Amino acid sequence: MKEAIDYCIDNDILKEFLKTYRSEVTKSMQLNYEFDRQLELERADAIEEGENKMLFTLVTKGKLDIDTAAEEAGVSVSEFEKLMSEAGYKVPETV
Repeated sequence: MKEAIDYCIDNDILKEFLKTYRSEVTKSMQLNYEFDRQLELERADAIEEGENKMLFTLVTKGKLDIDTAAEEAGVSVSEFEKLMSEAGYKVPETV
């Protein structure tokens, strides 16, 4: 970020503006990056939640065994059962 602002000043691109408001521009760019990163993380969480709900539903309906579902979710069977239960899904009885 610093290098980009320095480049602009050195090449007379918004030179006076950047000299005057360098600090504000830096803060604004950092906030935008942090906001974009937060959105990215929230999207990833939402996708994971949707994938887990799909797996929970398939297990509940007997279309997928819990071992395979846990593997697909990247967690142990006990962790998958815990996640399933916390999400309000009935964990199937194992024989």
